[in-house]
Amino acid sequence: MHHTRSIIRLGAAVAVVAAATCPNTTPPVWPDRFVLVQRRIPDDQSSGNATTVTYYDWPNQANLIVITEDRNESNVLWDLELGTGRSYYYYPLSRECTPMKFPVGILRRDWLANATFLGEQLFLGKQVLVWTKADFIDYYADAETCDPVSWYFHSMQARFDTIYYAPNASVPTLDYFQPPAYC
Repeated sequence: MHHTRSIIRLGAAVAVVAAATCPNTTPPVWPDRFVLVQRRIPDDQSSGNATTVTYYDWPNQANLIVITEDRNESNVLWDLELGTGRSYYYYPLSRECTPMKFPVGILRRDWLANATFLGEQLFLGKQVLVWTKADFIDYYADAETCDPVSWYFHSMQARFDTIYYAPNASVPTLDYFQPPAYC
């Protein structure tokens, strides 16, 4: 009987979450942690498509983006951004690393604050809410859940379409957030 009540409570909780809608004038705020898999599709195909996996972790002040180019799947770029203002672009296979200094650190959970709301539309077969910010990004969020559906970086001239999104998920190990010794 206790098991049945737990299932009923769980089902009710899922129904409440599923019924939640994304506020259409306020940009979404990211969860503390998430894992996001996206396809990078540039406007100009000369730069090529890629799969990106993002491990965002606000409490640990780290953001790791693993970029696998379609045309060279063995030479994977790890883009590690830290809240200290340090970033590292490195290729584990060739052991090449470029340390960078970015005073901003990682994006805040509410980094879309003050974005301009562009409205609601159908995009990639989903009803989405769209915001744009500072001639930098167009951000598409699911109209029901606020989950990221896609974003378009103006300067990169590339779209990043979501394949998989897991809020509150994190890296397999916190070692991912440590730059390698060769950096």
